[in-house]
Order: sequence, then C-alpha cells, then structure tokens
Amino acid sequence: MIDCSRHYLGSPDFLKISFHVVTVIAAPIHTFGFYCILQKTPKHMKTVKWLLFNLHCWCVLLDITVSLFGIPYILFPAPAGYQLGIIDAPRLIFYLGVTFVTGETNYYCVSTSIFVIFENRYFLLFGQNTRWRFVRKYILIGSYCLVPLYFVPSQLSIPEQENVEKFVWQSLSCIPEIPKYDRDLFLVADNIVLLTASLAIACGVPFIECATFFFLNAYHLVLARKPGKLSNKTIQMQYKLLLALFAQSSVTVIFFLIPVISIIVIIFTGYQSQVFNNIIILALAIHGIESTLIMVVAHKPYRKFMFLPFYGKRKKTATTVVSIIPSLRLVGDA
Repeated sequence: MIDCSRHYLGSPDFLKISFHVVTVIAAPIHTFGFYCILQKTPKHMKTVKWLLFNLHCWCVLLDITVSLFGIPYILFPAPAGYQLGIIDAPRLIFYLGVTFVTGETNYYCVSTSIFVIFENRYFLLFGQNTRWRFVRKYILIGSYCLVPLYFVPSQLSIPEQENVEKFVWQSLSCIPEIPKYDRDLFLVADNIVLLTASLAIACGVPFIECATFFFLNAYHLVLARKPGKLSNKTIQMQYKLLLALFAQSSVTVIFFLIPVISIIVIIFTGYQSQVFNNIIILALAIHGIESTLIMVVAHKPYRKFMFLPFYGKRKKTATTVVSIIPSLRLVGDA
C-alpha cells in the first residue's frame, strides 16, 4: 500500500484543533439559546417552551458527544476511523452519536422531537375533541422509545476489532495519515447494508410523523373551517409560529443533508480524499451552532432580543400638546 499525499487539512491534528475551536465557540451560543428559551419566550409560545428546551438539550448533547468526547477521524470510503476525543470508547460514542442524531438532528429536520412540537400544536388547537386524544399518548411514548432502538441492530453487528486494519487498508486506495495518539482503528461495519437500513428507518419514521402533523396544522390554519374558540389574532400568531418552526427545520435539514449526501456518494463511488473527509465531519460538527442560531433567528421574540444591542432601544418620544382656548369674559356694570 502506498501513502496518500499529505495535507494539513487532511491531518488528525487539524481535525482535533478544529473541533476544540468549535466547542469553545458553541458553548456561549448554546448558553444564549438556553437563556432565550427560558427568559424570552412570550406567553403565546408558553405551550412549546419546554418542548423547545428539550430540543435544545438534544442539540447540546450531540455537540458534547461528537465535538468533545468523540472527534471522529473517519477514513471514508471505509466505514472506519479513529476517535481523537477525551473518551476512548468508540463503540459507546458511535451508539450515543447516532442516537442523539436521531433525537436531535432529526428534531430540526425530520425528528421525533419536532414531531412532538407539531403534534402539540395540532392537539391543543384542533384535536382535543377528536379520536386522536385517545391514542396520542401511546404514539408519543412509542416514538420516544424507538429513538434508542433504531441503531441497536447496527451496534450488535459491529465486527470484531482484531484484524480490522487489514480489512480497512484493502478497501482503501492509499493509506492516509495515521494519528500519533495511542488510539486503535475502529471499524463500524464490514457490511453497510444493515447500517444504511437502520439510518433509513431512523429518518423515515419521524419524517412521516412530522410531515403528517405539519400538513394537518397547515390545513386547519389555512384551509379548513376555524374552531369558534380561536380568534383571528390567535390564528395569526399560531400561523406565524408554525412558519417559524417550518423555517427552523427546513433550513437546518439543508445544512445537515449536504454532508450526509456527500458521505453516501463517497462510500458508493469509492472516492478517497482525507481533506474532503475532514471537511465533511467538521461540517457536521458545526451543525449544533447552526441549529441554535437558526432557532434564535426563526422565532421573532428571540430574534428581537438578539439584535437589541445593535439597534438599541427605541425610545418613544412623548409629545405633549397644550391647547390654549381663549375665554371671553363679559363684565357688566353692577
């Protein structure tokens, strides 16, 4: 086997330093996101306040797992790599990573948690007197229970790690730069069919749930006859909230799907470039920062608070109008 051409962008050192920088930048941004949710959520959003908090917690958990504990140095097109994070437990980090991706990343894109938000909107506004109220708790509990189970088959099928180097080097056209740290090469799967199927199910099920309840909300808010208990102001606010959630999920899915599609293309075409691999993994690493910023920008109360220091408080100038009415006084002789 020949060595691949060396480039700093394709080195383990570049990836490790980049992830540490991302962690330092992400910490205050995530803290700001928590503050906005807890302190700046208005009354008309109080029913989704703790759901947004739940989503943000998934986001932070994913960032900590991947950017601090994990730091995966992946050797695509082989489904293998090294773990450069502070915890040397590749099997555990892999399981937690894909589980948090199912719970959090999919929350913004097609996830269980965003499904819960859309379902919550539908139930509170339109579904309290329908048959859905009898089954919703079971569906919600079942959806959350599935999150840690999606990748159990892939986890159980991880091959033995004794002779993985021979298998990996044979699947690559050249040997990339090996980390200097005392870490072992980890092979996620010797057959990607099961891993691909698990990923498809983990994304497909929540996507169907989210799409269903988004369109149910949109239909009842826009096209269907409105319930008598809803005023025009309430309908308008809920419509804006639905649009904000849709924008939040749609923009994030674009940022998430681009690197994921790139990985799929690399694996199936056999293209090898460690520089490209590092950039893809780094793009996934900054997903948490993107998600938090999109959440703040998409919702008007958070957006106004974020831009407040730049524009300053607009002081309302009170104008006092003094009217002078002339009076006519008649003085007669006594």
